[in-house]
Amino acid sequence: MQKLLRWLNILLVLTTLVCFLASRVSPKFFWPLSFFTLPFPWLLLANLLFVVFWAAVRKYQAFLSMGCLLLGWTHLTSFVGLNVPGPANEATLTVKTFNVYGFRKEAATGKRYTAEEMPGYFPTEGIDVLCLQEFPTYYPKNYFIDYFRNEAGFKYVHAIPNGALAIFSRHPIEETHTHYFVKHFNGFQWADIRVEGKLIRVFNLHLQSNGVSGMANEVAKEGNLQDKKTWNKVKGMAGRFKRAEQRRVEQTEAVVAEIQKSPHPVLVCGDFNATPQSYSYRQLSQGLKDAFREAGTGLGTTYAGKIPALRIDYQLYSPALQALDQDIRTERLSDHHSVVAFYKWASAD
Repeated sequence: MQKLLRWLNILLVLTTLVCFLASRVSPKFFWPLSFFTLPFPWLLLANLLFVVFWAAVRKYQAFLSMGCLLLGWTHLTSFVGLNVPGPANEATLTVKTFNVYGFRKEAATGKRYTAEEMPGYFPTEGIDVLCLQEFPTYYPKNYFIDYFRNEAGFKYVHAIPNGALAIFSRHPIEETHTHYFVKHFNGFQWADIRVEGKLIRVFNLHLQSNGVSGMANEVAKEGNLQDKKTWNKVKGMAGRFKRAEQRRVEQTEAVVAEIQKSPHPVLVCGDFNATPQSYSYRQLSQGLKDAFREAGTGLGTTYAGKIPALRIDYQLYSPALQALDQDIRTERLSDHHSVVAFYKWASAD
């Protein structure tokens, strides 16, 4: 039995190392590596269980998974926050990013929450800046925009007609820009926001989804591995995943170029649709800090959909800022959790 477990442990470690490698290889070059980033939380758990088991039976094999986890320590801390919460009450800027799922009550009918229901489902107390994805910005009249501006007190708004991104701020917004990649849905926007006399460029992103979770659920429920139709669906999932990964890399490159042009410190928020083990996350986080890694506590799961335990929503920031605390909050109106971070300007020394 222990011999079998030893070989399973070796296979697990090799799979985990491939997952670590995926962040360094562009899907444009070799896209199948991206598959290995999705089960990272479960690879992490399995390695921890092997460490406990081998230690309990006093076998040196415990060092196999332990060494793997130490080698990928930055990957571990990208999903498990080991920080002590800081003094959030000292924050100069509190930012919330959230994929609001179009404020839809029912995906099938498209029925949305009403203006009267919004206060109970979308608390905004203590928030200075909101970065929202899948936001219904239809015009000429939009009661969501009216609610956040007039009822919730976000005086400044950046959202273009018929898009799906919106930035709301209690601080003055100066320059703005929006660019959509796909039919006014996936894209990015930024707004220069003046906080305590200083400008910070806040980015709001929604990058390409892998688009396979619905198909995966269908295959899991109804698929028969002896049926040719099932394998055709699996093949279709793989093709869709490949296209999505490669398209997201192209979108990431465009966003990185825009970040690098910023004359101000940046705060990059949004639904990246990519895990911290992905190539896209690695590119976007170059030169920036991750609010969860720096100030988060506990598990980093931000997605509540069919693929469990994923962290795909982020706040990244320039070293000119300091993250004091970061919360992941369960919201009832979406398949995502919101991410709230508390910042102050970093000291000059």
